[in-house]
Amino acid sequence: MRRSIAILCVVLDALMVRAQTDVDTIVNVYQLGEVVVHGGAQGLQLEGFFRQVMEDTTFYHAFLNTKYHAHAVESELRVRDKKSRETAGLYRKGRMVRTGPMAELVLDSVREIGKLRDRNGGIRFLTAEMYDDVFFPKGQWRASNRIAAREQEISRASRFDKYKSELKKFMFNPGQEIASVPFIGDKLDIFDPDMAPLYDYSVGSGFRDGRPCWLFTAVARDQVGGRPADEDDTVIKRMLTWFGQGTMNVLAREYRMRSSGILLDFDISIRVSNAIVNGDLVPMRVDYDGDWDIPFKKRELVRFNLMYEDWIVASGE
Repeated sequence: MRRSIAILCVVLDALMVRAQTDVDTIVNVYQLGEVVVHGGAQGLQLEGFFRQVMEDTTFYHAFLNTKYHAHAVESELRVRDKKSRETAGLYRKGRMVRTGPMAELVLDSVREIGKLRDRNGGIRFLTAEMYDDVFFPKGQWRASNRIAAREQEISRASRFDKYKSELKKFMFNPGQEIASVPFIGDKLDIFDPDMAPLYDYSVGSGFRDGRPCWLFTAVARDQVGGRPADEDDTVIKRMLTWFGQGTMNVLAREYRMRSSGILLDFDISIRVSNAIVNGDLVPMRVDYDGDWDIPFKKRELVRFNLMYEDWIVASGE
């Protein structure tokens, strides 16, 4: 059960959003061994792009800004049964406020429907519980958006929190193996020589929200070596990242993950959209749609979205 909760944390701790309908132009095609990579500009260093995806910190920085810069947030969560009938829901609207070095999330409006909680008042759905823990912190905290500070905080946390923090590497440093994730950890390393033949990678140029971008895409192949691909060989079915040209900030990211097994059976889509506000990268929208079949628990079909606005980003912060 702890492992199921921790894996949910990985998914929910990430920020991802509704992709726009911008057209990405693919110009050139490059061949790297068995890996087909498309490039949108002459001289584009494709190996460097792989490193950029794996080593990027801007996406994580944008997430930390939700606990640093003042802003407004509105969110809606819906729980469905196997027949897609809505059984529970949670709507919240609030503000993250700063008082000197301290920050706090103040909820102005909360509405619950259906059987969201158990008899003891706790949230009965693991997905909803992790969503609440990740995006709606309780009480006051010392505001910081420094990644180094966050890593130091995690290093002193409990064993379970350390486990969660390691899993977060998947979302904020995609394409790297996470050995502690049972049964699927090695399959997350989509740039590993053993995994690379299972994917098509592409880099294209285009626009998002009026900004010129590089779009990096990794899509699991339908066929490998002339034969139909084994569904169980990959977990990340699709990953798209929009990098702002020049800054290489992650302006958007999209995932589709799916796995079917005795202990892990899930189908998840996450989309996040970021924006530059007064020189800093902040999230604007998060969309999650997940289907989890967790051992000894009822199947969970949960959707939620978060919309961020009215950011107050002081110059030089």
